[in-house]
Amino acid sequence: MEISHRKKALVRTPSLAGYPDVVTGKKVGDLTAGRYLLLHFFTGGCINCIHMLAELERADIPENVVLVGIHTGKFDRERDPAWVKRLVGRLGIDHPVVDDADAKLWEAFAVRAWPTLVLVSPEGYEIARASGEGTAEGILARFYAYSQEAELERIRKKAVVSGSARRAFSKLHADERHLYLSDIAEGAVHICTHHGRIFETIEGFAEPQGLFARAGKLYVADRAAGRIVAVDLHDLSTRVLAEGLRSPTGITGDGTGLQIAVAGSHQIWRMDYDGRGLEVMAGIGAEGVREGDARSEALFAQPVDLDWLEDTLYVIDAEGSALRAIENGRVTTPIGWDLFTFGDRDGIGEEVRLQHPEGLCAGVGGCGNHRIFICDTYNGKVKVYDPLNGRVTTLIEGLTDPVGVCKTGCFLYVTELGASQVVRFDISTMRKERMRIE
Repeated sequence: MEISHRKKALVRTPSLAGYPDVVTGKKVGDLTAGRYLLLHFFTGGCINCIHMLAELERADIPENVVLVGIHTGKFDRERDPAWVKRLVGRLGIDHPVVDDADAKLWEAFAVRAWPTLVLVSPEGYEIARASGEGTAEGILARFYAYSQEAELERIRKKAVVSGSARRAFSKLHADERHLYLSDIAEGAVHICTHHGRIFETIEGFAEPQGLFARAGKLYVADRAAGRIVAVDLHDLSTRVLAEGLRSPTGITGDGTGLQIAVAGSHQIWRMDYDGRGLEVMAGIGAEGVREGDARSEALFAQPVDLDWLEDTLYVIDAEGSALRAIENGRVTTPIGWDLFTFGDRDGIGEEVRLQHPEGLCAGVGGCGNHRIFICDTYNGKVKVYDPLNGRVTTLIEGLTDPVGVCKTGCFLYVTELGASQVVRFDISTMRKERMRIE
């Protein structure tokens, strides 16, 4: 089924304020204030609606989306409040359900078929709708795209209001000659010298995040577009290698191909450098912090960045406040416990606490060799993890939302998303400076 959405001219939807849940009697408007709504228009005698209930139960509905059933009866019997209440119990529906016996909501939302899904923004605007079975995943894909666009717009407006100009730097990558810098406010990637002078800008991205350069190509994780894009660094032409990913945020590579941190599906994906062989490398697709076999047991919690150190792929889990490691087909957790254990504590092993880290890079060669550098974002710090003894120490503090880090030689480069700046830190002298990117 085709899923319609209105990107430019959003339509205000009718309010659910005053409508009670048929089971608890609580006002649905009070349960849903400030959150996205996924409305399911259904009726008890419709087998396709029953199938849709099962489809929604299987779907990974985000925490900030409230599923609300709107029961609009077709037959007289289906308009009996007692019958509707029994139906909800019989079907085991555990989300709020509104009894639309007089079809006022059906008419107000201009629904024409059972089942129909309608996605509504926290501000009360319709984002997308779909009728028929098999449409839940498509609706949720629209949610991820819209919510990321909304967050990006919030960042852009904040940058303008705070006077931080038109840029918002996120991820970055460095090689021996260049610094590559993603700018989510401009939807561009800047190619700079190591001192911050821009000499090329590649535009046209929705929200460029993770960057990785190899053999004359720059690979870009365009999160809001759900794409991986290859840029030819000789002529700056672009080619989409993969699309349809749910918020690809981090990217790296090794001798076999690319590895991608796909935050929205809580997985690590991989493919070759030409875009062939796209497949899941780790994570079963649900959110959590669980170790085990990479493809059949392991859970990730919003992986946003990753990098190789020898034969181990290290991954940052933002929602788990965790550092994960993938080696020989298994996933371990050097730092972190679960979705609700976080803080700000250096130490060894189980002592360590992070708070929503969003960036990572491996130190290979030079100062800081064989270390993992972590953007401890909500704590405003860069910390260092030593894989040999498990010790974590704070290296840089006083940063404003550090989200990206890379290393070349003895220099670390760190993006401060909250300040739209890039910090260069000399590991050999322990001195930092904020660079002019121009």
